[in-house]
Amino acid sequence: MLDLNITMLFQLVNFFVAIIVLNFLLIRPIREIIKKRNGVISDMTGEADSFESQAAQRLDNYEAELARARQEAGKARAAGREAGQAEQQAIVGNAQQKAREILDETRRKLQDEASVTLAALRDQVGGLSDKLADKLIKG
Repeated sequence: MLDLNITMLFQLVNFFVAIIVLNFLLIRPIREIIKKRNGVISDMTGEADSFESQAAQRLDNYEAELARARQEAGKARAAGREAGQAEQQAIVGNAQQKAREILDETRRKLQDEASVTLAALRDQVGGLSDKLADKLIKG
């Protein structure tokens, strides 16, 4: 069986001394390193979450700004169309007015020419009727 003698007592004391020395030399420094590493990791996780929230916020701001720019562009396009239509109507109105003026002037000229021609024909008719009457009487 198991003999309990002084050697076992020395081995037990030796074991506890080794545990205490290893605790001071290895276990405590490793625990400190692990605590520091966990702290760094938690800090980095916090920073990553912060960066992620900032990126999400910037993306939301960008999308909102893009939507606003699209609305402004739509309004500008609509205003441009309205201005173009107004200008088109003004140009068409001016062209129609000029066309009416040209048509009125042409009608006046044609009426003047018709009056002159009619007066000339009346003069010729009077002379022709006199000649015809002379030929009929003489003839």
